[in-house]
Amino acid sequence: MDSKLLALVALGGAMGAVLRYSIQSMVGADSAPYATLGVNLVGSLLLGVLFGAIAAGTVISEGSVLLVGTGLLGAFTTMSTFAMDSIRFSEESSSAAVTYVILSVAGSLLLAWCGYRAALSIAS
Repeated sequence: MDSKLLALVALGGAMGAVLRYSIQSMVGADSAPYATLGVNLVGSLLLGVLFGAIAAGTVISEGSVLLVGTGLLGAFTTMSTFAMDSIRFSEESSSAAVTYVILSVAGSLLLAWCGYRAALSIAS
């Protein structure tokens, strides 16, 4: 394992975690699930752009991909918080839980695809 690349992942992860924490702190506990939804949607869009740019032939160093993709966006987005928010919603209302899960999963997939396609389109 390359210690420089590991350090880049750690640095990106620290930045992503702090950014997510800051956003969730700004919205407050009552709106935390919506912050998680927004963070996951934005993170999916940005990761789609990153990998779309790579697919389009843009030269991005391995270190940059690890810093931004694996580290920053990996820590910024969060599956575990999404899972817990879904459970909390299900305790209140099954329809709220289903809506949250559909918005999170479908929205993340859609925005990742849009980011990917946009990067391909811009590059060509």
